[in-house]
Amino acid sequence: MEERNNILITGISGFVGSHLASLLNNRKDENNRVVGIVRDMVPSKWVINAFHDCVIVQGDVRNKELVKRVVNRYDINQVYHLAASAIVKHAWRDPAEVFDTNVMGTVNLLEACREVDSVDKILVLNTDKIYGEKMNAVETDNYEVSEPYATSKICQGFCVKSWIKTYGMNIVMPSSCNIFGYDPFNNRIIPNVIKDCIRGNNPTIYRNDDSIREYIYVEDLVQALHTLMNTKNEYSTYNISTGYVYNQKEVIMNILENFPKLEAEYKEGDIPAQIQKQTLCSIHWDFKPKYTFDEGLKKTIEKFKLYEYDWI
Repeated sequence: MEERNNILITGISGFVGSHLASLLNNRKDENNRVVGIVRDMVPSKWVINAFHDCVIVQGDVRNKELVKRVVNRYDINQVYHLAASAIVKHAWRDPAEVFDTNVMGTVNLLEACREVDSVDKILVLNTDKIYGEKMNAVETDNYEVSEPYATSKICQGFCVKSWIKTYGMNIVMPSSCNIFGYDPFNNRIIPNVIKDCIRGNNPTIYRNDDSIREYIYVEDLVQALHTLMNTKNEYSTYNISTGYVYNQKEVIMNILENFPKLEAEYKEGDIPAQIQKQTLCSIHWDFKPKYTFDEGLKKTIEKFKLYEYDWI
C-alpha cells in the first residue's frame, strides 16, 4: 500500500486554505491526508465540501504547543503555512494582533516543525505587498516597509530566511499577486462587485481611483503552491505572477461582461491610503497560469451562483 502523505494546512478555513484543501483532496494520484488548523470558521456549504475527509483541529498558530502536538500526532510531512491576518484595514486598526499572528505565529510554526523530525518541507505564503509600490518586482528586490500588514509580512519573510540559514530547514516562500475567486466573506473588489451584480445592483466605479493590481485566479494559485511544494527548489523565494494587470474600472467592466442587463455607476469616493501601482515578475521560475483573467472571473461567478445560499 502506498505510504500516506500527511499534509498540514494552517489557515485551512480561509480563502486560499479551503481551495488548497479541495485541490489536495481531489488529487487521485496522491495518497494525501489533509490536516487543518482553524482559528475562526464561518460554516458554509463550500467549506463543508472542501473539507471532505480532512482532519480539522480548532486552534491558533500562536499556540506553539498546540501546533507541535498536531505536527507530531499526525506525522506531518508537508506544511502549507497560510494562516495570517491578511486584511489591510484590520491591520491599521490593530497592528499588534497582526504582528503577533503573522510573525510570532510563523515563528511558532517553524519551531514546531524544527522539533518534530517527520516534517520534510514547509511552504510559507507571502504577498506582493512586501515590495511596496513597485512595478515588475522580482525576487531579489529589497523589501519596502509600509503599512502594518505589509510590514508584518516583511518580518515574516526575514524569519523564514533566518530559519533557512541558521537551521538548514527546507522551506519555500512564494509571494503572490492579488488572488481572486470564490471568497464570499471578504470585502474585496471582485467578490463585492460579483455579489452586487447577482443581486441585480449596478456596481460603482470611483472616478478618482486609478490604482492598478495584478491578479491570479485562486485555482491557479493553489496549483502553483502544490507545484512548489512537490518539486526540488533551486531558490527559497518565488514570485507568482500572471501579467493580468488591471485598474479598478477595467476589473468592474470585465465583470459586467457577464451581466449584460447591468451598467456601472460613476461617482467620487473616499479612497483609502494604499499602494497605487504594483505588479510582480519572476527571475526564479517560469510560471504560466491555466486560466485567463476572464476565464477566472467566469468560474468565480459560477461558484458564487452555485453557493448562493452561503452568502445571499
